[in-house]
Amino acid sequence: MISVIIVTFNSENFIRSCIKSVISSFKRENYEIIVVDNCSNDNTVKILYEEFKQVRLIRFTKNKGFAYANNVAFERSKGEYITLLNPDTIVTEGSLEKMAECLSKNDDVGMVGAKLKNFDGSLQLSCRRFPNYLNVFFGRKSVLRNIFPGNPISKDFMLENLDYDKLQDVDWMMGAAVMLKRDLVEKIGLFDEDYKLFVEDTDLCFRIRKAGKRVVFLPDAVVFHYHGASVKEGFSKAQVYHNIGMFNFFKKNFIRTPIMKSLLYCGIIVRLYFVFLFSLLERVFSYIYRKEI
Repeated sequence: MISVIIVTFNSENFIRSCIKSVISSFKRENYEIIVVDNCSNDNTVKILYEEFKQVRLIRFTKNKGFAYANNVAFERSKGEYITLLNPDTIVTEGSLEKMAECLSKNDDVGMVGAKLKNFDGSLQLSCRRFPNYLNVFFGRKSVLRNIFPGNPISKDFMLENLDYDKLQDVDWMMGAAVMLKRDLVEKIGLFDEDYKLFVEDTDLCFRIRKAGKRVVFLPDAVVFHYHGASVKEGFSKAQVYHNIGMFNFFKKNFIRTPIMKSLLYCGIIVRLYFVFLFSLLERVFSYIYRKEI
């Protein structure tokens, strides 16, 4: 059985099409869908109650975070294969079964991820190298990548030259549409709840690789993804959580001395300062440009 876990928060614009795509993607009814709602205040729960009786719905009376919600769903799931799916996705026919087949045929594969596409058909760069003390400052929305577009550090970190038509091992991938083996999750755990919003997928892949299992990108499984539809651009809580997540990742996996911890803390503060400054300047210039027009 395949368990499909979806965590929602104010997802009324996406959840209907997401659930329908999951149901229509399967040729056999050997699956279950578990939705955990993190205290939505829109019509997400109403849609699920009224239109999808086959969905197992878990409702929280307060938002307990993405990691905790997935962990609760996993504990209540029954499937041999665990799918983690964002609510702002559309699954193409047969994709989840292809992911399960890849896991079943390869004992050394711990996680498989789908090819993510935008709704205009363009590719999302969903695979990355693990962060290190250098490339972490050259990420997708980093100030340095904006100042130095096309720099080799960002290209390597973002795997911009990766062949997305090839089945291959990667360090980690975005957790919008991934599948894991149940027995592996029972050994290493699912998400670390110290991560509030971001980097939990990086940490999970790091633990999978540490356990001697492979993280595999599967191009034959295609999922359309709105990618950040619920996250506003500019300086926001999301960027703060992302930087805190990176701090936790380094502290957990690399930091061994108080001095290194202090240096990392200072580095994250500096990084947030420049992100804020860059965002502020961007808004100022945008305002001036609009006034001139």
